[in-house]
Amino acid sequence: PWFGDEPAARLDLVRGETDAVIGGGPQEVRARLSGRRPAEVRGRLTAKAPEGVEVRVPKRTTVPRGARTEVPVEITVPEDTPAGEYAVPFAFGDERTTLTVRAYPRTAGPDLLRGAAASSSGDETAGFPASAASDGDPETRWSSPAEDGAWWQAELPAPVRLGRVVLHWQDAYPSRYRVQVSSDGRVWRTAATVREGRGGRESVRMDAEDTRFVRVVGDERATKYGISLWSAEAYAVAEDG
Repeated sequence: PWFGDEPAARLDLVRGETDAVIGGGPQEVRARLSGRRPAEVRGRLTAKAPEGVEVRVPKRTTVPRGARTEVPVEITVPEDTPAGEYAVPFAFGDERTTLTVRAYPRTAGPDLLRGAAASSSGDETAGFPASAASDGDPETRWSSPAEDGAWWQAELPAPVRLGRVVLHWQDAYPSRYRVQVSSDGRVWRTAATVREGRGGRESVRMDAEDTRFVRVVGDERATKYGISLWSAEAYAVAEDG
């Protein structure tokens, strides 16, 4: 039969990577199972958690005939786990896939970008200046010309160990972008890369010491327009982080 060499169900992840706060609550990811048999498929999704990561999966999963099912999975990173990347292998029958968990320290304190001096690679018009993304006014926004590679940046009040940047995108957003940091505004390093930008509110985790300047680089646009930020926030790693 046509299904003889096919797996009973194909396994993949809705997103292949996730960020988790060390000592924080569970982070949900979803595994996706697609039935490949003329009848429903029953089985168990399994995960092999590395040291420092806890994983909870349902005891049993049923995939309806010819249908697709998303299985919720909880990822928790306990206190005292070192920051870094962890590979979590998943299996369903003979199918295999791997989730990358990035563990970061928790953040605290005020928004360091509120009122910060900002600049950009270019503004769409004078009505959408770089300063609009850090002025604290929810009705203003920065917007770039319609080109890939546009960036927005701001200077923090003092050097910090940066742990999180929160971006509030208008409908024009990047599908792929980087958060870069610098101690002097001249030499930059990439602190985080977002490969599947979805717009709206996006919280991006990192652990970047000696950060005085923050830059968001829109490598690839999701629309035919430029990229546009209602606002950006930045938070330092908690002192006990």
